[in-house]
Amino acid sequence: MQQNKSNPKRRKRRSPYLFMLLCALLIICIIIFGLRAMNGWEAYEKEAAVTPVPTPTVRPVQVTPDVSLVTNTPAPTVTPSYLANGSEGEMVVQLQQRLQQLGYYTGALDGQYGSGTQSAVRIFQQQHGLDADGVAGQQTMIVLYSADAQYIVITPTPQPYAVAAEEVPILVNAQNKLPDDYVPADLVQVKAVCGDNMLYASNDVQGVWEAVVALDEMITAAKADGIGPWKVREGYRTLKYQQQIFDNYVNRFMENNGMSRSQAVSATKQTVADPGCSEHHTGLAFDLNANNPDVAFVDTAQYVWLNKHCWEYGFIMRYTDEKQDITSILGEEWHVRYVGKEHSIRMRDSNMCLEEYVAWLNAQ
Repeated sequence: MQQNKSNPKRRKRRSPYLFMLLCALLIICIIIFGLRAMNGWEAYEKEAAVTPVPTPTVRPVQVTPDVSLVTNTPAPTVTPSYLANGSEGEMVVQLQQRLQQLGYYTGALDGQYGSGTQSAVRIFQQQHGLDADGVAGQQTMIVLYSADAQYIVITPTPQPYAVAAEEVPILVNAQNKLPDDYVPADLVQVKAVCGDNMLYASNDVQGVWEAVVALDEMITAAKADGIGPWKVREGYRTLKYQQQIFDNYVNRFMENNGMSRSQAVSATKQTVADPGCSEHHTGLAFDLNANNPDVAFVDTAQYVWLNKHCWEYGFIMRYTDEKQDITSILGEEWHVRYVGKEHSIRMRDSNMCLEEYVAWLNAQ
């Protein structure tokens, strides 16, 4: 019995030595693996020092007007055959970028083919002898992305409203009403052409392209003479808008002046043309001001400059007090009408209003 009791005691004495042995082995394994990891890291650092990581090259989009840069932009990998008002997506963004590089587009690169993009495309087409329909078709895209694409500033501006000597400017008045469905060709947003050169009563003010280009040229010259700012209040008016303006004036005369309707209509016709008889229907007329509501336009430096120089850019002072008996409209010193330089200079030198001038031309 004593011999059996002594065996467990001897086993208990050996247990601490076995545990210490296992701990020692574990420590040795940790040291070995640590040394291997350190050697591996040193090898990686040596390899990295010999073989540097390549740096990716990012090529920014060029928007400078330098012709050497803007004429070498490659076309998209997949060139669309047709982009028009209402199109959207990455192809429209690329179109807007290219138009922006060439100076035709100043809006956001939003991938939305709206009126701003359409106007920019139309101006590009007109300056490159293409069909100016505002649609970025295959032919337009080919020219746009070619080396022949010209920057808007350095491209010679087409002669505005190039009329022959025998051609007669359109006359619109109470005796010469436009058809109800009349819509002038080549309407563009004035802001799309003039940009920050002017202020706008609305971004939607429109005009015929030739007249808007001449307007931009005229305002640029005025500002170079130190005359500004300039604001365009009105341009093209639809028949519906003309009717709305006419009715508003009639109602105002009736409410504020106690006039009968017939009296109010007569009073309105002295300052507002009958719907369909407005020069604004042509898209060739603009109402300008100096953006100072506290001063009558006739008392501003802008009016003085306009009255002296507008003729040089193809515009006339359409309604003056001097010619009221002929035009049947009270003087509107803010209202200018585009007829082309040949006609405007001749009208200035002969002191004729448009009614007189058209009659004179028809008699020749």
